[in-house]
Amino acid sequence: MSKVYGTWYTVCFMQVCRGWNKILHRSRYICSRPLIRCIGLRIKTIGQGVRGIKKRWIVVALIILAAVGVVLISGQKMKDSYYKSKLDPLAELQAAINKTTAVQSYKYEMKSEFTVDERREVISQVQGEKNQANTHIKGEMVNTNIDIYYINRTIYNYDAFGKKWLVIESGSSNSEELLISELNPLSNFRFKEINNVQKQGFEDLDGADCMVVACNPSVEAQLLDTMWKDFQYRIWLDYKSDLIMKSTLTATNKKNPGIVLSIDVKLSNFDENIDIKAPDVSEVKKP
Repeated sequence: MSKVYGTWYTVCFMQVCRGWNKILHRSRYICSRPLIRCIGLRIKTIGQGVRGIKKRWIVVALIILAAVGVVLISGQKMKDSYYKSKLDPLAELQAAINKTTAVQSYKYEMKSEFTVDERREVISQVQGEKNQANTHIKGEMVNTNIDIYYINRTIYNYDAFGKKWLVIESGSSNSEELLISELNPLSNFRFKEINNVQKQGFEDLDGADCMVVACNPSVEAQLLDTMWKDFQYRIWLDYKSDLIMKSTLTATNKKNPGIVLSIDVKLSNFDENIDIKAPDVSEVKKP
């Protein structure tokens, strides 16, 4: 009996050993390099797929953001276009004239010329600055260099030949009109009435979105009104700040229609702190 049991245990032991051998053999297959490499490739492929999906979503998100930006910009442009279409040129012009002529200080560039039988002659080309009643201009008039101050009703004119300052005292507050508009370009915008106001479009001028307005006014400036007629203006208005940024005017001589006056003005630096002082006239040549 014991022998039978011994044989039985032996057989069982051998079966168990065979089972463990199979398990070990399978474990060697499971842990083999080819399988590990295969699993690694599968994981890598899955990772690449995930990254590909992420990239596609990023591209889609960027396209959506770009489309939203285009829509917003287009909407803003449509809004601006609608707003501009509703602007009344006469109302905007009057508002700009009122505000611009009320500023205390500004700088300007000015060019005036005659056209005689289609031949142009420059009268003056100056740069100026103005602070209330005080003015300084420098440039050229009738082919002569000028440097002129108008301060407290006194004109200081530099004599380039004598290299001295000429001082002209005056008790009149209208002395600046001796040089027509070179000393006071805003006098060109004093109108008795304004006719034929037309909106000619919009232009960018030094970063300002300006409405371009054409009109045919009658002017208050005595010297202009005495000698000239048929005034035609083009005025660039910064409609957001109600300021005149630039203007051109033409007029015909009353006695000789073949002579045409042109004046171009560009304005800037409104209401800034502009210090204008009388020049040193230690050596003075009085007329």
